[in-house]
Amino acid sequence: MCPTLPTVPSAEDQFLAERRLRVVRDAVAALPGRCPQLVAALVEDPPPTYRELSERLGMPRGSIGPTRSRCLACLRALLHTERYP
Repeated sequence: MCPTLPTVPSAEDQFLAERRLRVVRDAVAALPGRCPQLVAALVEDPPPTYRELSERLGMPRGSIGPTRSRCLACLRALLHTERYP
């Protein structure tokens, strides 16, 4: 039996992954209002609670979900125009 070699991403795979990350970061930065801060907080590990987000962003807890939805819709639209790979 031959031992399994670890898979190493190709240079092309690494380039595409870095490009995707750059495109997403640029799109998040281009979002309006509090959206960049809100979207960035959503990917934190562990993600903050709505209570923590409310305090951090100075917005009512009840508006975080609807705002999040609008921000993500806007992000999808921006990524679509960038032809996210």
